[in-house]
Amino acid sequence: MRAFGNPTLIREQTRAIWSWTWLESLARDLRLSLRTLRRTPSFTVIAVLVMAMGIGANVALFTVVRGVLLKPLPFHDPDRLVMLYEADFHEDDTAGSNTVSGGIYAEWKKQNRSYSSLALAQGIRVGLSGSGGQLPEKLNSALFSWDMLRTLGVQLALGRDFMQADDNLGASGTVLLSWGLWKRRFGGDPAILNKAISLDAPPHTLIGIMPAWFDFPDPSTQLWTPVYPEKREDTMASFSNSHV
Repeated sequence: MRAFGNPTLIREQTRAIWSWTWLESLARDLRLSLRTLRRTPSFTVIAVLVMAMGIGANVALFTVVRGVLLKPLPFHDPDRLVMLYEADFHEDDTAGSNTVSGGIYAEWKKQNRSYSSLALAQGIRVGLSGSGGQLPEKLNSALFSWDMLRTLGVQLALGRDFMQADDNLGASGTVLLSWGLWKRRFGGDPAILNKAISLDAPPHTLIGIMPAWFDFPDPSTQLWTPVYPEKREDTMASFSNSHV
């Protein structure tokens, strides 16, 4: 008794330290806060709106930062991938970024000494003709050089990738479909491979299906065709895999 003192006092002090009194205090503070907010409804509405806007802005900012800076690209060796453009100097000496023409890309490819591979891409729109009772539709598409998927390290879900023979002046038309378009338009039927579909009237042989996550160069892209750089003068973007 002399060593420990008053047992009742020690019991109360121990209970205050080790019991759930903090939870009781929190509940009491919450009840007081709710009564205060009910007495001033206009202030309550403003406070809730300000908090909601702040939380929404922070979530949106975090989403952008995560997608752009923190989340790596879903490709092989993403830290070695770079996007190449031409520099366009205007009269005021300010440099702008031009996409790369097919001829310039072909010359870069010949003189390349810095990159393990160079590939070309451009977003376009094409018309998919109606078939099987379905109406024709206009779709976001992309032109790829034959080695684009190899540069990115992407494996198709079904079928085969473009080959060099598919990407020249005399080649027959070939096309790759997105996973979503294959499911929506063709019911996910694997028998559609190596069949012909019409894009802007000419027939193209469907040779492969992209994986479900693939959406380069734009999330809305639904099919891909070869570039044929020897006969194209359109402006395009060059994507490369660097040695350094």
